[in-house]
Amino acid sequence: MRNNGVEILRMILCFWVVLFHLLGGSQYSDSKIIAHFSKKMYHVPSFFFISFYFLFPIIKTKNITKMKLRLERLLIPYLGWPIITWTFNYLGHILLKKTLFGDFIPLVKLKKQLIIGRIFLVQFWFLFNLLIFTIFFFIITLVLNTKDFLKFNQFFAIISYILQYSKYNYYFFDKFKGCVSHSVGHFVESFPIAITAFMLNYCRFLSNYKDRRNIIIFYCFIFKFFIYYFSIFAKIEIYGQRYNYNGIDKNIYAILSFIGFFLIPFEKCYSKQLIIFIKIITKYTQGIYCIHPIVILYAVKYFNLKKTFKGCIIIYLLSYLSSFFGEKISFNTKIKFLFI
Repeated sequence: MRNNGVEILRMILCFWVVLFHLLGGSQYSDSKIIAHFSKKMYHVPSFFFISFYFLFPIIKTKNITKMKLRLERLLIPYLGWPIITWTFNYLGHILLKKTLFGDFIPLVKLKKQLIIGRIFLVQFWFLFNLLIFTIFFFIITLVLNTKDFLKFNQFFAIISYILQYSKYNYYFFDKFKGCVSHSVGHFVESFPIAITAFMLNYCRFLSNYKDRRNIIIFYCFIFKFFIYYFSIFAKIEIYGQRYNYNGIDKNIYAILSFIGFFLIPFEKCYSKQLIIFIKIITKYTQGIYCIHPIVILYAVKYFNLKKTFKGCIIIYLLSYLSSFFGEKISFNTKIKFLFI
């Protein structure tokens, strides 16, 4: 069952991704606040946490049907969008003598994109990691019971942090080309956040302490402010975030954000109509994530869209509409997983 607070958090995070990819740093921002948030990249750890928190019941019950559905929802866009993008790019080059997606994409780049998830659709490293982790965790849970499964993965989560903050993660993976080093390097940095999500679900913390939700929400946001304001992790973050997203500080931000939004009783604060509207938007979060780089490319290159906060809103809306109508014309076939 979906949590209203988490749905709102997903909507915010999805817009944050668009904000970061369009603005790309302070030189494009029309506000210092926007510039700040375009650099604070704990939106990806937050998405990881949400994904694996709600995956744990499927892992725990070894529900093969739901696992198959999850893999289809990840695999179809992971394979589909690169193939669609490459095909249109190739046809444009052959028939119109111009490319329809940046530069001409040779077939070898399509093959690499499908293997490592990061060549001309860079953001697909996220789906790549989700796929690999999901398969890995499901295989392990078929062998071990729940407690042993968690102990096994806790051990590797600790090893991951050691590799990350000792710089061995960087020294090893940085020997490869940039696209490979980042896509694979993210594995080590992303693993602990997935295990933390499993542990939070397993201990039923959010269910057991709902009667204290107000004080927990208060502390979550106070701790976030305290960590940010005093830059507690500033001295060590350079060692732990070589691949940009999942240092300890950003993982803590993601965890505190999730807990805070999960416990907020939005159903009491807002009307049912607003909650329904939010769920309609967040239904297409994955589609927006997959489509928005293509929308950004065309909007900036061919329609001279300015890289501003308003531009981000336009990109978000266009990506949403593309996902919405794309699902409608899929006629409820598995093609819909490209858009939802």
